[in-house]
Amino acid sequence: MPAPVDAQLLVIANACQTVDETLDQFKFGSDDPELLESNNSAYLDLYRAMIPQIDGERREVVDAVNHFRRNATGSGLVNEHNSSSLNGVYLYDLLRRHGYAGRVDLVDNVDLEPERSAELTRAADVVLLSTTFITSASTIERVCRLVKSWNPDVLVVVGGAKLTQYSDDREIHGAARAADALILSPNGERTLLEVVRRLVTGGSLASVPNVAYDDGTFHCTSRNQHDGVEIDANSVRWGELPDYILRSSVNVRTGRGCPFKCKFCTFPSYNDQQVDLMEQDTVVAQLRDIMGLPQVRSVRFVDDTLFLNRRHLIDVCRKLIDIGFDRPWTAYLRAPTLTDECVRHLSEAGCKLVLVGVESADQTVLNNMLKGTREKHNWEAAENLAKYGVMGFAFMLVGFPGETTRSVDKSIDFLNNSGIHSYVHSPLFVFPNSPLAREARDFGLRGGFNDWTHETMDCRTAVEECARMFEEVHSAAYIDRGSSVTKILLDHGASVDDASRMGVVHNQMARCQNAGADDGAARAELEALAARMHGTEGPIDAVTTPYSRVDGRLEITSPARY
Repeated sequence: MPAPVDAQLLVIANACQTVDETLDQFKFGSDDPELLESNNSAYLDLYRAMIPQIDGERREVVDAVNHFRRNATGSGLVNEHNSSSLNGVYLYDLLRRHGYAGRVDLVDNVDLEPERSAELTRAADVVLLSTTFITSASTIERVCRLVKSWNPDVLVVVGGAKLTQYSDDREIHGAARAADALILSPNGERTLLEVVRRLVTGGSLASVPNVAYDDGTFHCTSRNQHDGVEIDANSVRWGELPDYILRSSVNVRTGRGCPFKCKFCTFPSYNDQQVDLMEQDTVVAQLRDIMGLPQVRSVRFVDDTLFLNRRHLIDVCRKLIDIGFDRPWTAYLRAPTLTDECVRHLSEAGCKLVLVGVESADQTVLNNMLKGTREKHNWEAAENLAKYGVMGFAFMLVGFPGETTRSVDKSIDFLNNSGIHSYVHSPLFVFPNSPLAREARDFGLRGGFNDWTHETMDCRTAVEECARMFEEVHSAAYIDRGSSVTKILLDHGASVDDASRMGVVHNQMARCQNAGADDGAARAELEALAARMHGTEGPIDAVTTPYSRVDGRLEITSPARY
């Protein structure tokens, strides 16, 4: 590994990307920017209509719960930010263990912690910005300008998924002008350490692979050279992290890579499809560390697909049971692995929530996506999760080629009658470099991100079908940003049934208001459910979602939308 240098480092894991920043990248290649803007406005109108107004403000579930609890004597609030993002934690721990112990700090979100971010940036020699959760070069450029306004001499290095999955050349060039160096690698740990060393010592980056920079002229060195580190040797040492990083929930990974090739996903475009799983002993060692941390009360496995087959799932669950792992946990899983036997093991091992990429309940659409699942897998998975009391959350995608009103009917039927507890839907967004974008002609697809059309649907119709799904699904809870919010509700003492019911009555409030009907009964039930949760002592930011502070402004931010 490259030797450390005498420098103070700051890792920034995330920023609040605005909707406008998200759209900026797609305006480059849009054939009809006005249609893109119009469809986006329709989508945001739908989003707002699904969030009820409570005492003069639209409030998502967490905001609604906190609003009710603020008015109740002695009630603590629900902390939406109760977990540090793993990308930042991993980088912090990697740097700490490779020569920068005592000389590296972590900011989880630069926009949510502006004062602390400014203070740490002024003391830093190098800022490292991760783009795991940033999808727009405009956001990268804004954050680079922001940190350099705090410290004009600071060096900024940017890396992560945005730069390797779905950036075009114009975005790379713009980001390179704003930063001092970009890491263009799916992993990039060795390159990062070498870039820091050379920037601080005044060395040239010209011979470092997987790098872009602009010194008045744009340069991009040789790409796709392996520069990662061994996954087991560099797993996070949770017991050695400072208290400010260890919140009440932690995010854990057990591997990297995904062997599946879903047509809508950007992952196959930059990943070699190799799966690098941690040894089970490494996973167990991390969990033993976590068991010794009293402030950590739950675990979130963040692997895109935690268990790739049923045998692996059962073996890991038995390991958790054998070591007496006593923290509730959540995971992303594929429907075919959620058999009766597997879900029973999940429940016995302490799993409280499974997030499933259902996408569609129609076989033609699933086949077109190359999803690798059958209709029956989704129905059986939902039934088994309900049977064993594990909360099931479905991701639904509306508008993939082959989608029709009839196929959406089947998805609505699935959500109402399968037993799945909760869901979130999204119209299809066509991301550059996804297989769908690269094979657009084969799919009869015209247009891009949200100005697309194909033989069976267009983007505006997909938005309208999402609205219909919200109106007609009454059994499962639509929970916006559900992959985060459902975890937060469970972390704060909600039972599986209560978490689902909160979403259902929250939806009822919105539907009543949209129809001009009385929402009093739904409001009263939501308020009663909110009172049963466990609050967090100490101050909680009153402005959470759907708005966040960006450069001092309140903006609807993008992660929930796209």
